[in-house]
Amino acid sequence: MRLYDGVDGLKTGFTDNAMYCMAVTAKRDGMRLLAIVLGEPKGSTRNEEISELLDYGFNTYKVNNFMEKDSVVDEIYFDKGTLEKVNIYLKENASILMKQSDSINGYDTEIKLDKITLPLRSGDVVGKYLIKKNNDIVNKIDLIVKDNVNEKNFFELFLDILKDTLIV
Repeated sequence: MRLYDGVDGLKTGFTDNAMYCMAVTAKRDGMRLLAIVLGEPKGSTRNEEISELLDYGFNTYKVNNFMEKDSVVDEIYFDKGTLEKVNIYLKENASILMKQSDSINGYDTEIKLDKITLPLRSGDVVGKYLIKKNNDIVNKIDLIVKDNVNEKNFFELFLDILKDTLIV
């Protein structure tokens, strides 16, 4: 099994009651599979069964990535923030598991922002990135900010007003 393409975790075992057993994780093309076989009479049969399970999973399913982790999906603007705007990022890959034969047609995405109040800290969740099919949500990914934003104090607001008046 160590020679199987993508295997990155493996636990074998044998007891009189459970017989030959194995749990394997494998990752290919952004998709991780877990295969478990219990109660096989021979170690070689156990290995064949694990290979067949992994082959079936990798040949039948795929992960479709709509957008990569850390991609900028939108911006938030602030009137009274220490930053005028901050980017909104995906906390993880925006993806779905689907059959190899399925088409990406019919899937839509939507950004739903929460009510945002200052202060914001790097890593704060500010909304969700939704993947939908036929108006049903099939995946939700947190949207985060990577900048700290505080509310401007009185002095900073006064300076902004002064700049605006002098420039006009």
